[in-house]
Amino acid sequence: MGFFRNRMTAPGRGVKKEDVTEAFGLKRFFVTFADKFWKLVVLNLLYFLVNLPLFGIFAYLAGVGGIPYATPTSVVYQPMYGALMHDSHPALLALHGAVGIQTTHNAPDTVTYVLLGLGLLVLFTFGMGNAALTYVQRNFVRREPVDLAPDFFLCIKKNFRQAMALGLLDLLFVFVIAFDLTNYLYGGQTFGTLVMFYASLFISLLYLMMRPYLYLLSVTFDLKLGRLIKNAWILTVAGIGRNLLCGVMAALVFVLNAVVFAFIPSLGVGMLFIFTVSFAWFFQIYGAWPVVKKHMIDPFYEEKTVSPDEEEEAVFTDRG
Repeated sequence: MGFFRNRMTAPGRGVKKEDVTEAFGLKRFFVTFADKFWKLVVLNLLYFLVNLPLFGIFAYLAGVGGIPYATPTSVVYQPMYGALMHDSHPALLALHGAVGIQTTHNAPDTVTYVLLGLGLLVLFTFGMGNAALTYVQRNFVRREPVDLAPDFFLCIKKNFRQAMALGLLDLLFVFVIAFDLTNYLYGGQTFGTLVMFYASLFISLLYLMMRPYLYLLSVTFDLKLGRLIKNAWILTVAGIGRNLLCGVMAALVFVLNAVVFAFIPSLGVGMLFIFTVSFAWFFQIYGAWPVVKKHMIDPFYEEKTVSPDEEEEAVFTDRG
């Protein structure tokens, strides 16, 4: 087992050998997806129920609250207005009409700060929602019976500390990568900034493929955070082909949502809350689980002989 050592024989429900022997091909994917379609929709709603603080951020971005005030749209307006105070030349008056177009902004008020404060709570709920979503979808892939809402919230109860820490690291890394990509893209088109932009883009793609393994391992194995990150990285490299394919499929779900939002915003927002997150994540979990099975579960069966007369024990601790 080498670098995948962990406490795999600790007590827990785990998974039995017959549950992991079937190949995870396209046929099984479509059968599972069709069978669990409406449960995936319910999962998406449960995910946003846990991450309810997100609605505070959405409300703030939608302009709820704040004290409206008018401001010019052009940065040329102020110097032009200063010149107009000294000389009311017809050309300046014409320029005033061209660059003096006003727009409305909102100054922060109490409602704004309350919404932002509520939105910050997502720092604590993000990881728990992802862990619970991963746990239930992993059981879908393994074709285990699932009691949807109870299993979802039980996973949060059992894993909230590590899930919360993982969510904080997840958000921090996403923020840093997004900041770097934006900074290097608009920071001047020099050779150095282009190199750093593509390096950051490459790292972000690797991390996006690594994320499903982080949450899969956290709800499946009893691992410390450092070992969890290390094993997730190794599995990402080991399953790079499946990760790329399923990552593209997941990205297409978000692209579809973005296109619909561009033309019909209300429908696009509805899609996000109804199925987008759950469907996209299911593609990635379905792609990642066979890699976990191959490198962390199958070797256990190869090394351990189970007597036919003995009750077959769980392969690993199921943290859900």
